[in-house]
Amino acid sequence: MPEMTQFKDKIPAAGGKVEFLHDTATGRLASRISGTGFRAMYLVAVSLDGRQLLDTVPAMGIGQTAIYRQPSLITYIQSDQQGMWGRNCPTCEKYFRTNHVMDFTFCPYCSEMAPSLAFITKDQREYITAYYDAFARAYTTRNDTSLEMSEITDETSAWHYSEEKQQFHFKCETKKCQTETDVLGRYGFCPRCGTTNSRTLFPEIIDKLLTRIQETKSSVPDRHQREPTWEQITISVLSEFEALAKHLRRRLLRFPMTPNRRKELETLNFQKPLLANECLVEWFDIGLLDWRGDDSAPPNAISSSEIPFIRKMIQRRHILIHNGGLVDQEYLDLSGDTGVRLDERITIRSRETKRFLENIEAMGKNFLNNVEHGFGES
Repeated sequence: MPEMTQFKDKIPAAGGKVEFLHDTATGRLASRISGTGFRAMYLVAVSLDGRQLLDTVPAMGIGQTAIYRQPSLITYIQSDQQGMWGRNCPTCEKYFRTNHVMDFTFCPYCSEMAPSLAFITKDQREYITAYYDAFARAYTTRNDTSLEMSEITDETSAWHYSEEKQQFHFKCETKKCQTETDVLGRYGFCPRCGTTNSRTLFPEIIDKLLTRIQETKSSVPDRHQREPTWEQITISVLSEFEALAKHLRRRLLRFPMTPNRRKELETLNFQKPLLANECLVEWFDIGLLDWRGDDSAPPNAISSSEIPFIRKMIQRRHILIHNGGLVDQEYLDLSGDTGVRLDERITIRSRETKRFLENIEAMGKNFLNNVEHGFGES
C-alpha cells in the first residue's frame, strides 16, 4: 500500500472483481464485489434508468436493512489504496480527498455544506455509469457478467479510476470526529463536522518560529550574522497570519451580505491587520485585537500600548520586502518610528521579532475564536 506518496501522485483504487449474477430460481440479478486489497467502500443508489444518483447507502450488519429510495440499483464505490475518496466541491469546484462520504459534507476550502452526493468527482460518476452499463448488459442478455478491475485496460478507464495525492493530510481533532482529509495548502475545514484545523496548526507554526529564534541565538555568536534571521521571521510571521486569516474569512463569506460588502470582505488586506481589524469590528462586531471569552477559551485582549509597536513592525516588514530595508518617507510617515533617519537601513533585534511574533499569534487566536464562537448567543 503506497502510504509514502508525494503531491500529485496517483493513488489507484484497489483491485477486485465485480460480478452480476442471475438467480435461476427467482430470475433476479444480484451484484457482488470481491477481491483483495480493499480498504473501504460505500454504496450509492442509482435510478433504474441510470440518470440520477439517489442516495448514499450506509453499510448494514447482518439482519439489518438499509433504507434508501426505491426502485434503484446499488453501486459500489471503492476508496483509493489509502482508504480515502476524491471529492469535488459543488461550490468552489476544488478537489480534495477524505474518508468521510456519508450524509452532509463541508468543503475544506470554502466551508460550504452540501449533501455528500454533490461532492462525487467526475471520474467516480464515470465509474458509476460504467457500473450501470455493465448491469444493464447483464440484465438484458440474461447472462452473468464478471469484470476483473485489475485487468481493465486504459481504454476502459472508467473501471480503473484513481485519486490524486494533495499537499497536506490532517485528522480532525474533534473527539467524536477524527475524519481524515487531504487538501491543497495547509489550512482546511473538516468535511464531516466543519471544524478548522487551524486551532492546532497555527500555534505549531508559531512555535517553530519561536524555536528558530532560540536556536539562532544559541548557534550564531555574531549579532550581525543573526540579523537576517530576525528579518526573515518578521516577514514570514505576518505571511502565516495572512494565510490563516484568509482561511477563516471563508467562513465569514457564508453569511448573507450585500454584493458590495462581500467584495469588500473578499479583498480585505490582512497584511495590514490593524486596518483589517477596524473593518471587521464595523462589519461583524468581531476583530483581531480582542476576544471576549466563553467556555471554549478565556478572554484575551492585546493592550493598546502594543498598537504603536505593531504598526512600526508592519511598516518595517513592508520596507524589508519592497525597499531593501531602507527607510523612505512613507515609512517615516506611517510607522511612527523616530529612531531612524531617511535612507538608513533598519535593524531588527531578536526581542522585537519575538514580541511581534507573540502579538501576531494573539491576533490569530483572537480571530479564530471570534469566527468560531463569536456569533453565538450571549
